[in-house]
Order: sequence, then structure tokens, then C-alpha cells
Amino acid sequence: MNSEKERRRAPRLDSRISAYLIMPASAPLRGIAKNISRSGVFIEVAKPSKRLIGETARLVFTLEHGNLIRLARYSVVVVRESQHGIGLGFWQSGKTPGARET
Repeated sequence: MNSEKERRRAPRLDSRISAYLIMPASAPLRGIAKNISRSGVFIEVAKPSKRLIGETARLVFTLEHGNLIRLARYSVVVVRESQHGIGLGFWQSGKTPGARET
């Protein structure tokens, strides 16, 4: 049994959605969006060549519902990097990246 406390602020939904992470002054990174929640998402990508934590970006992916396809775009900040991908936090344009909602 795992006695470690859950640190996530919102429940995660397992997914496998193609996504693009568009960074300023860099080529877009293509990956798979996994573990999506209200507060963020994990993108499975090849490890980038430079450190990205704290960088802001745009996350773009498609949502399909029957015959309807919607392009979704979100402002994100890189909050974690691992050998498997990048953890992103969602944020809104008038807020400071990483700031918590009250």
C-alpha cells in the first residue's frame, strides 16, 4: 500500500491526444498529451535540448467528439521536466504563471 499523500490539486484524466507545444524562439515540440486535469497536463516528448522550466508556451491539440473536431489552444508554463516528457501548468493571460488561484 502506498502511504505517500497525493500532491495533485485536481483529479487527472488519462488520455493519449496528439499535441504541439509552441515555445517562443524554438521549433514546436510534438508529443502526446497525457494525464490532463484542470490545473495542467503532462506531454510525452523527446527530451528537449535545453532546460525549459519556467518558460511560457502555447499548447495546441485537437478534441474530437463524433464528427466534430475542435482545435484547443492553451497558455501554459513548464513546471516539470523528466526523461519521459514535460509537465505543464495551465494559466490565464492576465495572471502570473505559477500563481495559485484563491
